[in-house]
Amino acid sequence: MIKDYSGGFIVANGRKKIKISQKKSSTDFTDLFQPSKLMLKTIGAMLLVTVIIGISSTIWYGLQVQVALDQIGSNRSVNNQLLKEKRLMIVQRDLMLTHNQMETAAQKLGLRSPAENQIRYP
Repeated sequence: MIKDYSGGFIVANGRKKIKISQKKSSTDFTDLFQPSKLMLKTIGAMLLVTVIIGISSTIWYGLQVQVALDQIGSNRSVNNQLLKEKRLMIVQRDLMLTHNQMETAAQKLGLRSPAENQIRYP
């Protein structure tokens, strides 16, 4: 047997037959992990990871914007309800501060004007 350094062996059993057998395991290993192919695979993997991270971050950001807009909408409806209640309370306060309303409330409580001997002047 004569060793061929190109990756295979040449079997010479005589002059009639020359058989070349290739070592597939060692040649496949060197073909798979050549520096140029390894670098291209690394770059491809990095691009794939970058695309996946970009898509997932875009989806997450979109969901966060949607949640924030929903909160703004609910806060706006609560704010409108509170403004209506505030206006109603202002109207009730103005009614309570009228002179006639104060006199009727004082009569209900049993209050009356002070007598002459109850008034003191400084």
